[in-house]
Amino acid sequence: MKTDHTDRDDWEAEKNEATRRALAEADAGLFISGEAVKAWAASLGTDHPLPLPEPGQ
Repeated sequence: MKTDHTDRDDWEAEKNEATRRALAEADAGLFISGEAVKAWAASLGTDHPLPLPEPGQ
């Protein structure tokens, strides 16, 4: 039985392109730090919840 690798090859190409885009965004400072996410999550359910973090924080 012949195996068709087209779907897997397409998936790998998409994954590689998404990785390249993510790295370019990170290089441009377009990411949310783990510290900002942790502070936001810790504030949920308190009297003063923080706004959703934005890239660059």
